[in-house]
Amino acid sequence: MKVYLPPRRQPRIEMIPLIDSFFLLLAFFMSSVLSMEVVRGLPVELPKAGGAPSVSQQGRRVVTLGREGQIQLDGETVSLEELVRRLSSDPSRESSRVGIRADESAPYRSVVEVLAAVRRGGAARVTLLTQ
Repeated sequence: MKVYLPPRRQPRIEMIPLIDSFFLLLAFFMSSVLSMEVVRGLPVELPKAGGAPSVSQQGRRVVTLGREGQIQLDGETVSLEELVRRLSSDPSRESSRVGIRADESAPYRSVVEVLAAVRRGGAARVTLLTQ
């Protein structure tokens, strides 16, 4: 009795699972890079706060207060009056969120002045950023 054996096929590498894996890795790395916060400006040592909830930085304007009282808005050095003017001229100020990054050795008076300037600028929500 003769047994029929199908012809042997050459083994091959399936490309579709390889492409799927590649795009999955690409999407993972792109989303992780986009979710990183890029902070440009004054180098500050943020105070540490235990038990503070994590807050999303997306869509937030950042005011940085340096050790010697320098003020930056989104990486550009400004004065208190300029800070109020720029925040009040923002068309989306009713829904805007502002984070204040103050150096831990900055005088408390400066932090309060910046906080008052941000509120005069019309920011809807103000957050003090910590480590």
